[in-house]
Formats: sequence, C-alpha cells, structure tokens
Amino acid sequence: MSSVLVTGGAGFTGRHIVNELADAGHQTVSYNRDFIEAPRPDVVSVQGELFDIPRLLEVFKAHDVDTIVHTAAISHPTYSLSFPLATFAANVEGTVAVFEAARLHGVKRIINFSSECVYGKTSAPVVLESEPVNPMTPYAVTKVTGEWLGQVYGDRYGIDVISLRIGQVYGPGNRMDEVMRDIMRGVVRDGSFSQDHGADHRYNLVYVRDVALAILAAVQAPETASARPLAYNISGTEYWTLSDVVKEVRIAFPDATVEIGPGTDPTLDLQGHFSIASAAADLGYESAWPLQRALGDYADWLSTHDF
Repeated sequence: MSSVLVTGGAGFTGRHIVNELADAGHQTVSYNRDFIEAPRPDVVSVQGELFDIPRLLEVFKAHDVDTIVHTAAISHPTYSLSFPLATFAANVEGTVAVFEAARLHGVKRIINFSSECVYGKTSAPVVLESEPVNPMTPYAVTKVTGEWLGQVYGDRYGIDVISLRIGQVYGPGNRMDEVMRDIMRGVVRDGSFSQDHGADHRYNLVYVRDVALAILAAVQAPETASARPLAYNISGTEYWTLSDVVKEVRIAFPDATVEIGPGTDPTLDLQGHFSIASAAADLGYESAWPLQRALGDYADWLSTHDF
C-alpha cells in the first residue's frame, strides 16, 4: 500500500478522496492550510502551506510519503476573473512548490487535479484528450499550466504525474455555486426549485464519490514504461441537458416542483461529451454513481447537512 498525502484533504473533493484512500488501506495524510481535526482515526491531519517547501519535506519524511494527490487550489472560474493574481499564486506557485518538494523528497507519483475548463468551448460532439485546449478564464490557464508542469516533472525528473481533467463535480459538501447543489438543496429543504434559464445546457456531470474512485484508480494504477498522456478526462457516463436532469429529479422526488427556463448558462463553457475511455484503459477508472443513485445519496446527506 502507498503512503498518500492529499493537499486540500479537508476540501469538497479532498474529504471524499481521503476517505476512499483510507478505506482501501492506504496510509493517508490530509494536508491543509488550517488545522483540521482528522476525520477518522486512521487518517493523519497536518497543517501547512503549499508554498512552504521545508514544511512539506518535513511531513513527507515523517510519514514516508510516496504519492501525492494535489487538490488544493482556488477552484472557481468565475472567482478567478475577479481575483486573477490570487488564483495564479495559489494554483501555479503552489503547484510548483508541491512538485518541487516531491522532487526533492523522491516522491514516485503525483495525481494532479486539472479541470474541464481547460477545453473552453468545444465544437466536437465527443471530447477526447487530444482536443486543443482553449482556456477562457485565469483559473483555466492555471490548470493548463499545472498539466504542463506535470509533464516537465515527468520527463525531466522521472515523477509519474497523472493529471485529471475533471468534469462538473456535484455532491455532498459542495459550498460553491453550482446548479446541482442548488437544485438538490431546494428539493430537499423546500420541495421546490426554479431558475429562469439553463434547461438546454449540457453537462459532463461527475458525482464527487466517482471523483474519489478516479483518484483511487490513479493511485493504484500500474507503472507504465511509455509516457503518460498530458491528462485524462474524468466524468460520469451520462451527458445531460439540465432539462434531462430535471426529469430524473422529478422521478426521484415526485412530490417536488422543479422548473427550469430555456437556454444555456452564460457563465459556463459549452462542451461536447467527455470520453473517459483513456482513463478506463490506463487507470482502470469506472463510474459507479449514475445520476439516479447519486441523487438519492445526495438527498440523504442534505437531510442532515447544510451543504
């Protein structure tokens, strides 16, 4: 088993990843800028900054870390339009520091969080990893940069860097603006949700527990003699319009009233259906959380949690 450090291990996706890794028997270290109580006895919680290479090296040595899952970031494209400098500091300088500490310690593998945002708007009906990147926000530019840094650290320093372009994540613990969160909170709390636009927008939705499964697959994937691709797409299997999603919500919650007006979401890129064939072939990733299963799980969570 690996000794895995998760940056941002107390964050939205990070907490699910930490639990998945620990459940699989990996020694798991959650690394966060604020002190956070360990979520369970078999997880170590450590406080530290991304930029603090001496601290990172201290933690790597203390826990014999051989694998890093790098999730910590300023993670909202719209926010990055207002705060580009802060976004670049966290997402580029912070990533370089983590990669450099990994190189100095001799870490074998880094799982690097990228994003669907690197593609920008796409015209292809199916989006392969070979699709040209077209970042439309400062956040997206930082994610492209992280992918290329990963390739350089792989080619030059021999670290096995696996970057994952993750679709639109939804599920327990999400505090950021996101339409699935808003729909589900409305349905669970008030029995209703309405929005005047967006029914025709298509989404590469991925439930957060599927993201954790993708990370586990990447951590456990066998070594390869050939070069890794720049990144892998990670998503669920479905490619839904928001109107399609609402139909499924009405099936799951027949007493709820959900109304969405026509059109697309002007704050999001229009993209084709993400192919996850490469992640399946190389990493062994399989989505286990189709929408109907995820809706029930998410509703159970929201019945006892604010987010």
